[in-house]
Amino acid sequence: WEEVVEQKYSLQLPEHKVIIPEADERTVNQLKQVPPSWTLIQDEALVKLMSLQMTADNDTLGSIKNVVESLDVSTSCDEDGAANLTDNDPDTYWESDGTQGQHWIQLRMKKGTIIKKLSITLCSSDDNYLPSNIQVQVGDVDMKNLATVNPDRINGKQDVVLLSNLTEHYPIVKIRFKECKSGGIDTRVRGIKVIATGEKSNTYDKDFFSSDNLVRFPRLQAYSADQLYNRSQYVFSRFITLLDSILQYIIPAWNTSAHNKNPLEGIRGLLPLSKRRMALVDTCLKDSAHEPPEKPLVHINRRLAMEHRCNPGNDPTCKHSIFNQLYDGLKPQERNSKPLDYRWNYRHDQWWECKFTLEGIIDQGGGFRDSLSDIAEELCPSNPDCPVPLPYFIRAPNQEQDVTNVNTDVYVPNPLCLDKEKLIWIGQLMGACFRSREICVISLSMFIWKKIINQTVTWTTDFSTVDSLGVVLIDQLETFDSATFNSVSRSWSYISSNGTTVILKMDNSGNPLPLKYDHREEYCSKVRECRMKEFDEQINYIRNGLLQVIPKAVLDLLTWQELESKVCGDPVISIEALKKSTHYDEVEENDDRIKFLWEALKNFSNEDRSKYIKFVTGRRRLPATIQVSSGKIDAVDSLPESSTCANMLYLPYYSSAKVAEEKIRYAAYNCVAIDTDLNPLFDE
Repeated sequence: WEEVVEQKYSLQLPEHKVIIPEADERTVNQLKQVPPSWTLIQDEALVKLMSLQMTADNDTLGSIKNVVESLDVSTSCDEDGAANLTDNDPDTYWESDGTQGQHWIQLRMKKGTIIKKLSITLCSSDDNYLPSNIQVQVGDVDMKNLATVNPDRINGKQDVVLLSNLTEHYPIVKIRFKECKSGGIDTRVRGIKVIATGEKSNTYDKDFFSSDNLVRFPRLQAYSADQLYNRSQYVFSRFITLLDSILQYIIPAWNTSAHNKNPLEGIRGLLPLSKRRMALVDTCLKDSAHEPPEKPLVHINRRLAMEHRCNPGNDPTCKHSIFNQLYDGLKPQERNSKPLDYRWNYRHDQWWECKFTLEGIIDQGGGFRDSLSDIAEELCPSNPDCPVPLPYFIRAPNQEQDVTNVNTDVYVPNPLCLDKEKLIWIGQLMGACFRSREICVISLSMFIWKKIINQTVTWTTDFSTVDSLGVVLIDQLETFDSATFNSVSRSWSYISSNGTTVILKMDNSGNPLPLKYDHREEYCSKVRECRMKEFDEQINYIRNGLLQVIPKAVLDLLTWQELESKVCGDPVISIEALKKSTHYDEVEENDDRIKFLWEALKNFSNEDRSKYIKFVTGRRRLPATIQVSSGKIDAVDSLPESSTCANMLYLPYYSSAKVAEEKIRYAAYNCVAIDTDLNPLFDE
């Protein structure tokens, strides 16, 4: 069918006639037929269902992309990254850049694949970068050791076999480099090769669209498996394939103007099925990255910031907040200095160094991540009972209303805040998080995220994530009969999201005119228009800051969920996700301490797990790499310790899982002082 499309619609140079056989009209009509009452909303739901099974083409995986879904590494040097493992060039290599014994390569295998041979390429000239002890772990949530390899007598460039002739599928294969030759710190690997059977492509049969798979998709439950299958063939096998073939021409990487209309806006909800999209995003980000400057040092007084957070009225200018201390501290200090542009590559993992007043800490990343978490907590407090210490966002009306709504913890820009420079900086921080592995939990509603990326928004579906009660009242007002309408007096005014009264029509005295029954539709239309524009000025400033860091072409290729996830992390912290993010150092997975840890975390609430992640890493959400190591040998039933700079949890021995749960939870909520590297009394 692709050749038919090419022959029929493409310009042929020179003209070349090809005989096209007659089409199967019955099948063509099936593909063209749209199910009854089908809209783009159903298409987007179908895409979400299909995207659960699909994997994107990863051009950086080279010859292993048919069997490997993704490849990750623990760390890497700037020029010697993971891409060198699959470029089929033995003269290039991946070089780690981290702590001795904590280097790894992780393969996520495609569904159904069974490894027949896994090998890595080493080179004798790499000397003390050569690994001397390699452990191979397999599994998914629970990893197990499958092989230990001790390479010796490497001659030139040589393949070292790690696994062979496996008989079952393992979703994840992790290669851990525990030791290097002559006590080397970092390791080098020149290539990785995988031979596997049973690889599967992204195909969907009719059974995939059975009712069992539609539980989370109520909009699709009214349609038969045949209807959904035929539609999937049209959307995925036809439309998306054609889209991927020309995507780089529709959204060129050099399109940086914020005013150009997104040509893909009408089908943005279908983009998750694109297999080429994320490769184009990565290219845009890589091509627009700048070299990071020398790391600035910022002095922060967290005691003053906490006093401000508890009672913002005592500091009306908010100068003591972490946000403003950082904003002022990062300003260029010299005439010829340039402001930070935040357009760094993802490996730049510490944007500034924090010097906390009267606190003993050498900031090697933990203090920096703490400052990002503090900024997020000041902008959008997670505690619904505490005041909002900064003026840039306000609680959405859904937070104040007693309604059954999943959007009861979100914020919206403050319509009264016109601090352009600070709002632009918030956008820049969001862009920096998107480019990196850091997160800043700015809890905005779906309506705001969509507006930031210029995605089309609707009143009923989208604005209800801001003010669901307000949406219902306006929609009902239009349907009232005369008697119901006249039972309560109404005027040409409404209450905005910040609680102020907005007058649409007024008399000579400045009072709102009474609303008549015949004018109710005009009134409702005007209220919808005004309320959906309440935050436009603030959103434009945030978007401008974001576009100073991220090319517009990237935003055009994203859904709002993808932007939110990259900036804020995943709000739901599952045990499975935690296990995938956790690695062990000098402690085995079958150790009682590890078993007690997971029993404790299973009993934790989502908030407890967020506090635990912050205790270990300084972040509030995943993704975050967590290293677990042995605590003090003689410590029993004591509190765990952590090093947020190394994302390390030091776990002591516990007499029971219950004691472990109590101690870990207490530490997560109460042990907020980090890395007492210095004595603050003598710190100059």
